[in-house]
Amino acid sequence: MDINCKEFVQKVLKQMPERTRKIMVRRFGLDKRGKGETLEAIGRSYNVTRERIRQVERDGFKRMKKIVESSELKKDFEKIEFLFEKKLKQFGGIKKEEELILSFGSSQPKNQILFLLNLVDNFKRDKGDNYFYAFWYSDPKQVSLAKKVASDFVEKFKREKKAESLDKAFEYFKSIFKKEKPTEEAFVSYLEISKQIFRSIDGRRIGLMSFSDINPKTVKDKIILILNEKKQPLHFREITDLIFSLNKDIEKKHNRSLSLHPQTVHNELIRSNDFILVGRGLYALKDWGYNPGRVKDVIAHVLRASVQPLAKEDIISEVLKQRMVKESTIFLGLQDKNLFEKNEEGKYKVREA
Repeated sequence: MDINCKEFVQKVLKQMPERTRKIMVRRFGLDKRGKGETLEAIGRSYNVTRERIRQVERDGFKRMKKIVESSELKKDFEKIEFLFEKKLKQFGGIKKEEELILSFGSSQPKNQILFLLNLVDNFKRDKGDNYFYAFWYSDPKQVSLAKKVASDFVEKFKREKKAESLDKAFEYFKSIFKKEKPTEEAFVSYLEISKQIFRSIDGRRIGLMSFSDINPKTVKDKIILILNEKKQPLHFREITDLIFSLNKDIEKKHNRSLSLHPQTVHNELIRSNDFILVGRGLYALKDWGYNPGRVKDVIAHVLRASVQPLAKEDIISEVLKQRMVKESTIFLGLQDKNLFEKNEEGKYKVREA
């Protein structure tokens, strides 16, 4: 974008009446502070109602549109307008406000982009409600379609109680809404206006915000997510490092700060029954079929599961499926005569009480 939005906005504002200009600057955070104010807060400072400030804002945009149309700023604004319309079309004619603003990149101030969006005649803003975020659109028909798609997927996720890959969700969408032929990017725009739908941090999966594998909130959620992604036991230090990395991605995506103490991760691994210590510092998910307890407990489980005594080699083979330890550690456990006994054939069984 070869237009400096900040400079353009300042040029437009300079041609506005002083009171209107000050109200617009405060409303959209167009000064150095960069923080917009509510209608009510501005109204109190002028000793007028919030509706009066809303009217000033509305009239201000009407006046600015006339200024742009009849001044040397027209060509620059046409470039801005063309870019905005191209961008919204790319997203299927509808886009969540926050994501639309971010799509213009960090080189353009967010408040100035939001301010200029209000000047584009073909753009309309839906302020959102309890179920949908604020979003921008160019065609009311797209609003109806997007809300229906998002609502249908909310019900689908509630019914199936699981998230799915974005690719699979898109294929499902195309099979249901056969008349519509949006891109995957447009499909994502439809879903992201819903306050109930969430994309995973890596962007590859989608589901309800309440799904812990999509929107992990606790340390336990994040450990489970990481182990499921790696599909193998991990050392607690590696798990901690991966959670630090995950938190950075979350902070970047959602603009919020997260803290983590390594000991918290270790404590959760020890405390929760969902995790099994399978080696020195190595943890796996119980759901993977690992049995809890010490090596001796695993040996006992293996022997009880067998209809007959087992040779040392068979025991070691089975235990190694459950624990990442040395063979000598397993053999040492077998020497506990209070728990195990060896018959004349040299095979082992659990000693009866």
